[in-house]
Amino acid sequence: MRATLRLGFPCQIALEELHWIAGLFEGEGSFLVGPPSAPRYPVLALQMNDEDVVRRVADFFARKPTCAPPRKSHWQPTWQVRITGAKAVAWMIAMHPLMGERRRLQIDRAIASHDPRPRAILDDRLATDALRLLDSGSTVRGVAERFGTSIWCMYDLRLGRTHRHLARPVAPG
Repeated sequence: MRATLRLGFPCQIALEELHWIAGLFEGEGSFLVGPPSAPRYPVLALQMNDEDVVRRVADFFARKPTCAPPRKSHWQPTWQVRITGAKAVAWMIAMHPLMGERRRLQIDRAIASHDPRPRAILDDRLATDALRLLDSGSTVRGVAERFGTSIWCMYDLRLGRTHRHLARPVAPG
């Protein structure tokens, strides 16, 4: 059970703990579509003044809670924990049957916004092919699109930050 908790997924927690979390999120949680900067990654968030409760949920999520100082002198600090993407979706799916209708609709909307894009990992053969294309004058963006990676993956490859063991073209000089 502890190994699963460290990963932050709900797959092997005790049923009583899942019910406690679902009850807490029914009243205090947020099930959100991703923000404009990451619309494909839904958000599961809890924000409240009870530090001990937020810390307990943060342990289940394998996250550290954050604290916002009070905006007014007579207010208390606010504690928050959030997870996004596949981890949030896994928790939402686990809580879905335990929620009321309004929260189930929010969960459905958040899950519908999830659009995971698996990371393209280059093996040595693909990395060698990408290096050849980069050396022949192809643009970083073009090579990244061809191999289904980000441009940053190609920059790291070209600069030797990844696949260090592969030979790089020697610059004329």
